[in-house]
Amino acid sequence: MIGKTRAYPKELMILEAIVRRLPPNDLKKADLEKKLYRKRAGYKGEKTLDYFLAQMDHSEMVILHDLRIPLNGTHFQIDTLIISPYFLLIIDSKNYAGTLIFLPEFNQLIRIQNNIEEVFSDPILQTKIQGSQLRLFLEKHHITPPPIENLVAISNTQAIIKNPANDQEVSYRVFRSANVSFKIPPFYKKYTQPLLSKNEMKKISRYLIKAHEPLVPDPKSMNLPFNKMIPGVQCPVCETFGMDYHQGKWTCTSCGHKSAQAPIQALRDYFLIYGPSITSKQFRAFMKVRSSSTAKRLLATMDLSSLGTTKGRTYFPGKGFFDYEAL
Repeated sequence: MIGKTRAYPKELMILEAIVRRLPPNDLKKADLEKKLYRKRAGYKGEKTLDYFLAQMDHSEMVILHDLRIPLNGTHFQIDTLIISPYFLLIIDSKNYAGTLIFLPEFNQLIRIQNNIEEVFSDPILQTKIQGSQLRLFLEKHHITPPPIENLVAISNTQAIIKNPANDQEVSYRVFRSANVSFKIPPFYKKYTQPLLSKNEMKKISRYLIKAHEPLVPDPKSMNLPFNKMIPGVQCPVCETFGMDYHQGKWTCTSCGHKSAQAPIQALRDYFLIYGPSITSKQFRAFMKVRSSSTAKRLLATMDLSSLGTTKGRTYFPGKGFFDYEAL
């Protein structure tokens, strides 16, 4: 069973909103765009692994996606954790392009792309560390875990994987995501004694889900030019910030496209960049709505909760307001 699905990361939402609203000539924009590109690629790789895992028979296991667990004043993160009666399995997903050269002697992964050589931390070592951290977390909660195994999935189908030292552990641990259904069964042959009951598996799952703390970066700590952020509703077709609300419809003043979703995305941007609440006055200024009565009517139609009287009412995102993939 899937005990925890992989939600679209709040970190990605925040980066998307910031990049969307930063002026083209802002000095920070290029670096943030590169970071956003890397984060999107990583998420895409994780979703690729999820797709192939979902095709397996997972009735005898619990699968937890995207865990970030506090431990000793910091956090450790696990892309995918499989809980079985016999073992726990950590799978880390990498979506690197180019030629990937594993050098376990030095705990390095070399990536060569466009004749540029880059050094990355050894993902096999990363999963081993995650396993040690997971064991410590469970033992602190008086749970004796079964053996903890680890794998590294390469999700980019165009990546070239090299193991120049013919290291057995690299060959054993590293695989392409599409091959996951063939990488897991050998662990059942290696560990034949069940150590966890179904209730114990569920208990571990509950502890980890309850402890999970998603990464939510604070835009206020990024030294952003908030006074230069572009307001308004962005057209999803021509990407101009110039949609106007008139006679019950949002229409782009540049290309004429009409959209019911664009103002929702704009309001998401506001919450992601400026904070968890908005007033009618702030809504009018950011969305460029002229009438206060129109602003209140629009706010009432969106998935929002509110506090306060009619005059001083403050609006907050509803429970499912951010439940979306990138628009």
